[in-house]
Amino acid sequence: MNKASEMLPKKFRNLIGYKVQSQQKQSQSTDLTVIDESLLILEQKLIQKCALKAQPKSMRGKPRAKIEVDLRNIRGFLGKKEQKQPECILAQMMEDKSVVFEDDIFTGDYLVRQPIKHGFFNLTDGYNMQDVIEDLYKLTLYGLSCKLEVKNVSDYYCILVIPDIFQRVQVKMLVDMIIRQLGFKGIYLHLESVLSSFGANLQQCCVVDIGYEKINITCVDDGVILPGTYVRKNFGSKDIDLVLMRQVTKRNACDQAVQLQSNNYGDLLQMEKLKEKACQLTQKEDKLNYNYELHCLRNQKEKRFFVQHNDGLYISANTLFESEPFNEIRKQDMHECFDFTGRLFEMQYDPEDNFEELSGGIQLCWYWGSKEKEQQYFIEGNQMLNPNYMIPLDHMIAYSIAQVQDPEIRQKLANNILFTGGGAHLIDLVDEVEALLIEKFQVMELNEIERVEVKTIIRDVRPINMAWVGATVLPKTESVSELWITGSRWLGNLEPQKDELEDMINQFDGDVQQLEKKLIAFAKKDKEKDRSCEYGLKHLKEKIPFIW
Repeated sequence: MNKASEMLPKKFRNLIGYKVQSQQKQSQSTDLTVIDESLLILEQKLIQKCALKAQPKSMRGKPRAKIEVDLRNIRGFLGKKEQKQPECILAQMMEDKSVVFEDDIFTGDYLVRQPIKHGFFNLTDGYNMQDVIEDLYKLTLYGLSCKLEVKNVSDYYCILVIPDIFQRVQVKMLVDMIIRQLGFKGIYLHLESVLSSFGANLQQCCVVDIGYEKINITCVDDGVILPGTYVRKNFGSKDIDLVLMRQVTKRNACDQAVQLQSNNYGDLLQMEKLKEKACQLTQKEDKLNYNYELHCLRNQKEKRFFVQHNDGLYISANTLFESEPFNEIRKQDMHECFDFTGRLFEMQYDPEDNFEELSGGIQLCWYWGSKEKEQQYFIEGNQMLNPNYMIPLDHMIAYSIAQVQDPEIRQKLANNILFTGGGAHLIDLVDEVEALLIEKFQVMELNEIERVEVKTIIRDVRPINMAWVGATVLPKTESVSELWITGSRWLGNLEPQKDELEDMINQFDGDVQQLEKKLIAFAKKDKEKDRSCEYGLKHLKEKIPFIW
């Protein structure tokens, strides 16, 4: 988040920590040994493609003592600047360390909660809707007070960027929290992929969002998502981090004194930074003997360790296109995944909601299906529609574009594939995707597509900031000035119809008794009138520029 006048957003983690006893803190660790066999098969494929050498130089002799990059970012032990404390009850909680944010969660015994997972509320048996909203309120208040130093929230309007595929009741709860609890003056909602196209200034594009815990692909045409082009997977760059962690451990590329843990947010953060700096899809000779410095916390003390450049840096990046290791990890973590088809995602009946009828794609109808429906899709081989089953990235992109019936639009989409999200920062990802997609379109006999162009950094805007930049453009447009949903309109604090009142006053002829009768009749009529379309959900649906 940030003010729309700023160049870049301020970032902080979707994590909040509560002080607890140490024995309550630990969460179940993922067994990464299950992916060893699939990674070995992937390694052999890369060797056959000559993307990886069978006997790399990194295995010969002692590596040079060259440090490529300092990835330290544990603020609590490296001269952290004092954060501005919010002037509310949250300030007291932060003062006594009963609630912590960002890197502070690594520095003690805290129960760490993650309110949003795979782009939805992280609802579980022990983490209900009320808990999620409360944590999101504290996180947002922390960002407003400590990051943005906003004093009077009631003076600001808010633009809320939501996922292309969303749960309606969750969006309603978010809007209510932003208006009622935080006290924003008004709000405007728009979809992530559409805002990414605005930020890139592209009228037609296929938006490929590689997030931390989800991959979302849609085709956008003039500010509208084309029906049937949605592809959503509950996988992301975090899964690459887990594969990289296993590769670093298995190949003894990490200091033996440090045991990396898959359930440790700090260790995963270090793998993420290492991935962004060093992971590539093909082997590069000039980096084979590099060492990378990383930092972790053990027993509340900072520990520095080194990772030697190794083949795992290439193998883990290629899992985006050879995705079996992702599915091996997910088999044991299915209980942690947001279940689109189970009780957590049941459609709540709302006669005003016609999302399924108007969206035009069987994919969206399926998300509100049943476990039996999910199994049917899996058996029939339609794995594209199963969000918990990963398939190669190039297959998903080609499928999304192929759903568009107009050959001319398909060609334009293939020439404007926009990569967004933090996972799009992988080195040489663009070249690999373009080559694979050309082959894929030929196999699919889409002959009108002769060229594929993938775009990442546009006008110096990094992929992870693309949707945010698009959101900052909105307040400058004339159309949005009429579409703000004010706090009073959302909460139903409506004034009487001013036009009718003004007409009665203007027509006043001196007869006071007659005017009193008119005012009493008007007040009664105004009270009995159904004005539900002027506030709340119905008002929201009239204002938003996408299908609810």
